[in-house]
Amino acid sequence: MTPGDLVSRDNGFHEAVALVSDAQAAAARLCGATGFALRHAGKVALGTFRLLGLEEAGGEEVLVMHPQAGRGGIRLVAPGGAWQPLARDGAQAWDSGGIFDVNLRALGDIEDLHARFGRHGWHAIAPVTAWDFGSLAVKEVIERDSEGLEIALMQRIRPPLTGYEGLEGPASWVFNSTQIVPDFAAARRLYVDALGWLPVQETDGFAAGDASGENCMGLPPGLAPGVPMRIGIYQAQGAMAGSVEIIAFGAGGRDFSAQTVPPRRGWTALRFAVADADDFARRTADGGCEVVGPVELDWAPWGGGRAVAAITPWGARLEAIAA
Repeated sequence: MTPGDLVSRDNGFHEAVALVSDAQAAAARLCGATGFALRHAGKVALGTFRLLGLEEAGGEEVLVMHPQAGRGGIRLVAPGGAWQPLARDGAQAWDSGGIFDVNLRALGDIEDLHARFGRHGWHAIAPVTAWDFGSLAVKEVIERDSEGLEIALMQRIRPPLTGYEGLEGPASWVFNSTQIVPDFAAARRLYVDALGWLPVQETDGFAAGDASGENCMGLPPGLAPGVPMRIGIYQAQGAMAGSVEIIAFGAGGRDFSAQTVPPRRGWTALRFAVADADDFARRTADGGCEVVGPVELDWAPWGGGRAVAAITPWGARLEAIAA
């Protein structure tokens, strides 16, 4: 593992990890929808089972990535054994617990990308929604598939999107991931105070951008303008690249934190390349996380490393691997 291989070292998450029933089928749906390509396929590594707290049971993992990107991939892990329920089975977008979604930029028209997702077995939780904040205008839609994976697609309307110049295809690499949390202050303390990450954006507002109530999260338009929503986005270097977003809704939602545990299916972990896994473990423990490891992990195709997993009080897993 070299710094050139892992451009995200100590600079945001490198991959999002999902537990699925069929890695090849899930990869085919993802690649068809996003234009991603296969980067690695093989047996599930022993270290992966140990980080997940599972007994080794065989299985297969597949890594898909934007073909021009060095980060922002999706690792689909199908451990052997019996079929499993969803981690957020029955959850709505405003319900807390685990990892809610990952985010992609629409590099062209979002309606075309949305239709492409639909042709490959995904469906939206609400219609494509336009947000106009004056200086910033975007369109967004959240797609969901049968494995419990949710992906937010975002198209910048103005100002022009920067940082993705020369990137081809319908969608960007994964640049952000969202966790719906029951306690915003506690989650912020983990990321800012314990880990020392920098705020990219912090907002206090409501679940709809205007009185129409239109929103991409599926809240009833008649109620959304009155539902408080607090958002924070954090990353080690303060960049919107491999960043973690936390959202707390004042909607009285359910809390799925206790059931977002392996081997249940859905988004399972964010993987970070770090210089010091022991330091990551200490900091996350100070922030209230349960820490698993260290274990030795064969992180194909990036090489081997010393790995730990931090499990937040709301059931999100943060895996840190050091060469």
